[in-house]
Amino acid sequence: MKIPVITKQEPLSVEAKVSKLSRVEFAHLPSPALLKEPRNFWDVVFIANEAYILKEITHPRVRRLLAFDSIAHRLFLQYLEGPTLNDLVQSGVTLKEHGRTHRILQSVAETMADLHAGLLCDRPVIHNDLKSMNVLVPAATPTDIQLIDFSHSFFSGYLPPFIANKEQSPVGTAKYMAPEKWDGDYSNGFKGDVFAFGVMAHYAHTTRHPFDGDAAMIEKQIREVTPPSPIQAGFELPRNISATIMACLEKKPEARPTMEQVARSYAEAASLFK
Repeated sequence: MKIPVITKQEPLSVEAKVSKLSRVEFAHLPSPALLKEPRNFWDVVFIANEAYILKEITHPRVRRLLAFDSIAHRLFLQYLEGPTLNDLVQSGVTLKEHGRTHRILQSVAETMADLHAGLLCDRPVIHNDLKSMNVLVPAATPTDIQLIDFSHSFFSGYLPPFIANKEQSPVGTAKYMAPEKWDGDYSNGFKGDVFAFGVMAHYAHTTRHPFDGDAAMIEKQIREVTPPSPIQAGFELPRNISATIMACLEKKPEARPTMEQVARSYAEAASLFK
């Protein structure tokens, strides 16, 4: 696809050490786009990987690929206004609006279940970097979500070497890494996503990450410590949801539920918030 002429480019500031992001406008096109460009060598690899993954996904809750310039390593994505789930947690919204928080997490669980099943994509997808910063809540649909950043994703049965053997783990993902990933084991990709969902849901419901500190502390806690459930920590939410979150955080992959089971748990509890 030929890239239209860019008439305006506005850099976007982000907290995490990710690729350079800009809001761009094109000549003769009414809608802006998000432009992702490499900040360092590894970004080139991961940007190309995201383009490869998104070409095969048509899920309405996944941010759409618009175009990829493989020569300049520029990735153009659907631009959406709205906070991330992390923004909502930090601003206190998730604690104040329990029903909205539940619906957002239900949407994430349902979307991840679809991706794991290979629905609306050519084959099952492991996100591999699920976290609150990668869940966008569009301003136009404040109880729905868009999953973003598939740069570290892979298709089931095909794990690219640069995913498991990269020199540095992205800063910010340590809190969401399942125990087996600390050993370099990515063979339980689906259950790794489930663990990350558990961390994200615990954080959304309590505003506290279940594992925190420096990298060494986080690794030790993830390997050895079972955090208190949201209910044990004094937060109000349905008991089955608290139990589901803790099941997602099980140390052994085989002890965790599937994303389909997690989505079903959230769906069954949804009526409590109507």
